[in-house]
Amino acid sequence: MSLAAMYDQTGTPEVLHLAEAPDPAPGPGEVLVRVHAAGINPYDGKVRRGFIPSEAPFPRRIGSDLAGTVEAVGAGAEYWDGTPVAVGDEVLGSGAGAVAERAVARASSLAKRPEALPIEVAGGLNVAGLTAVSCLATVPVGPGDTVLVGGASGGVGIIASQLAKEAGATVIGTASARNLDFVRSLGIEAVEYGPGLADRAAAIGDVTAVMDCHGRDALDAGVTLGVSTDRMVAIAAYAALAEIGAQNVERAARTAENLARLADEVAAGRVVLPVAATFPLEQVVDAFTVLESSHAPGKIVVTP
Repeated sequence: MSLAAMYDQTGTPEVLHLAEAPDPAPGPGEVLVRVHAAGINPYDGKVRRGFIPSEAPFPRRIGSDLAGTVEAVGAGAEYWDGTPVAVGDEVLGSGAGAVAERAVARASSLAKRPEALPIEVAGGLNVAGLTAVSCLATVPVGPGDTVLVGGASGGVGIIASQLAKEAGATVIGTASARNLDFVRSLGIEAVEYGPGLADRAAAIGDVTAVMDCHGRDALDAGVTLGVSTDRMVAIAAYAALAEIGAQNVERAARTAENLARLADEVAAGRVVLPVAATFPLEQVVDAFTVLESSHAPGKIVVTP
């Protein structure tokens, strides 16, 4: 038996509680992970609130991002490259109900954690990192491009901005006034979001691509600036995507192979993913409260 964060009804973070659950047994192609860090994401909160429908029965577990140690291995469990998973491997990736002491994961969704990658950062890398990679797969950029990234101080925007810069593009990142200096510290041209964004972006350069990682502010600015809709992508603004005709972020790049590459980039210091705060499992309600009310740059991570 081990503890897991669960909820019996949809609602605010206060519906979450800890409960003992039988340790799940890994099936074929699966592993059991002792979770050391579990990043939480806005998507998790939207499902918990009922904004995103789920057919899962109550009580439900929560979360998917994890980093930890493999404790048990199902038959035929292999990493994305065909290497067998072994008990004791340090891994990161996606697991079912990851905000828990133990969680089951498909071996093919995991990557080995580089020794230099801090466990808290590894625990929050999967969703944000692969979504950022997918933004660039949907709208590739390079030298000669000027990219407007909406929400450049959020988990996805932080990584997308750095990957676009690494690809040779000039990057303009939006943030709240208090996070502008942080965005600038990444070598990104920082501008405040809100009314007048198109003018502020145009003063820096001729915007050729938009990646909106928060709402639709950057998408609307892209329309004003005449950016082609096939050069604009967003991760959550579904109504705006339909209205404008911009690109929904593609999913094919969300692979463990890309996660492994990104983990190496972060471990080497070429890409930075700050951890805004960590909470023990017993404070999971506080963790989600901060996630859903704070605009601190980086990831919120639960450390069972």
